[in-house]
Amino acid sequence: MLLPLADLGVRTLNLLDYSILLGYFLLNIAIGLWVVRKNKSDKKTTSDQFLRGAGKTAWWAAGISWFATGQSSISVMAIPATTYSKNWLSFGSTPAQTIGTILIAFIFVSLLRQLNITTLFEYLESRFSRRVRVLGAILTLLLKILGRISVVLLLPSLALSQVTGLNVYGSIILIGGVTIAYAIGGGFEAVIWTDVAQSIILFGGLFFVMFQIIHGVPHGLSGIFEVAHAHQKLQASSWAFDLNQPTIWVFIGMSLGSIFQQVGDQPLMQRVFSTPDVKSARNSVLLGAFLSIPAALFFFFLGTALWAFYQFHPDRLASLPTSDAIVPYFIVNELPHGLIGLIVAGIFASSMGTISSVINSTATIAKIDCFDLLFPHKSDAAQVKFARWATFSAGVLAMGMALYIASLNVQSLWEKYLQLLALIGGGLPGVFALGLLTRKANSNGVLIGLIVSITITWAVQHFTHVSSFLHGFVAIASTIIIGYIASIILPTKDNTQLAGLTVWDRKPKASSDQISAHTASATGSK
Repeated sequence: MLLPLADLGVRTLNLLDYSILLGYFLLNIAIGLWVVRKNKSDKKTTSDQFLRGAGKTAWWAAGISWFATGQSSISVMAIPATTYSKNWLSFGSTPAQTIGTILIAFIFVSLLRQLNITTLFEYLESRFSRRVRVLGAILTLLLKILGRISVVLLLPSLALSQVTGLNVYGSIILIGGVTIAYAIGGGFEAVIWTDVAQSIILFGGLFFVMFQIIHGVPHGLSGIFEVAHAHQKLQASSWAFDLNQPTIWVFIGMSLGSIFQQVGDQPLMQRVFSTPDVKSARNSVLLGAFLSIPAALFFFFLGTALWAFYQFHPDRLASLPTSDAIVPYFIVNELPHGLIGLIVAGIFASSMGTISSVINSTATIAKIDCFDLLFPHKSDAAQVKFARWATFSAGVLAMGMALYIASLNVQSLWEKYLQLLALIGGGLPGVFALGLLTRKANSNGVLIGLIVSITITWAVQHFTHVSSFLHGFVAIASTIIIGYIASIILPTKDNTQLAGLTVWDRKPKASSDQISAHTASATGSK
């Protein structure tokens, strides 16, 4: 039985909804304050606590945070919007990425944990050189701050403004401001525990949405499947040899690329470095991988269910501005006040979980790979102070970029985000692949491969119709091929002691001492 509407126009949030939203934002700040008080009881917050929870994070919390970091408003709204307007052909991206995540858990987690590092770029210095480390860190900072955080900030703010009347600029500032506040106060621990709370709020709210949709369609679930099947809305795979569409062949390439996209992603791998040991790190990655499958099924089916709902109730689809806004449109027009506020809070949560993880990781990169190299003898208190300022700066810059993008007319933020990811940082995972999988790759070669891959990826994006799902694979593959050839042609005097640095040179028992020696040697020679 459908809940009655006040009218067929767009409703706005009322006092009860805003009260629930306020309560949600206060909950996030309270978690940050709880972490601050907890650390004060331990006398002081150290830089290691602020950046990775002093390596004491529970594996299940790190696993949920891994999952939450990978999810965002892009998943919550852009994926249902895609299946609402099209079909399930994009679903292959989920198993493709999940396969890559499982391989990471069993092949690369133990090797990287042996290095006792805080950022991935410390590995690049041990394997190649300091210049590769610094370039990789700078590219990542640009991509995360001006790309990922800004898009994740913008999408829910834009969609909610279209269907609720919430000011898009005010929403960006509110989401960003609250996220920065608890990330500065509680650091990594606050990020982890808010990720857990935000995941519960998000999926708890969305289950209410699904329940309402099912009860609004004649014959419930069977009615949704029947009408969707009749209109070919459930097509989930294509074996056509067409790289311009989301086909099986595209997702095979995406699966290979996703391995090193995740290995080279500091926000994800920071969860690996934050757990007590290798076993717990592996378990956290596996948990994140397995959570992604049911979540993706839910998001994809949500879009199809919404399409079916409006097939039976076309008169209730009065003023949808774009398909990207279909989820919040349904929420504000088909649910009672109070529940609207809770689910809008869940949408905000999906953004804030990703944003907090990314700004914390960018602060970690800025501190470890920039500040520590320039000021190696600063006190731990000074390091914590810098990390907090870096967190604040990353958040503010990202908000500024989101406010700028809000003034532009971008048709599909998900596709634009995939293209940006492939262009700016797409080649960087190829550098990690060269380091971990080959012995001959050197700093000259990987830098040439990285630079040329940007040109190749740009050409593919502008002069071909290759699916955006494959752009990341193009960037990684071109970096690997060109980087390997260039390494052979242009040898360097990079560190040649590779014990513990590639998958072919594992030495579990002695690796920690050896790698420490490599790092000290490499640092002293530069």
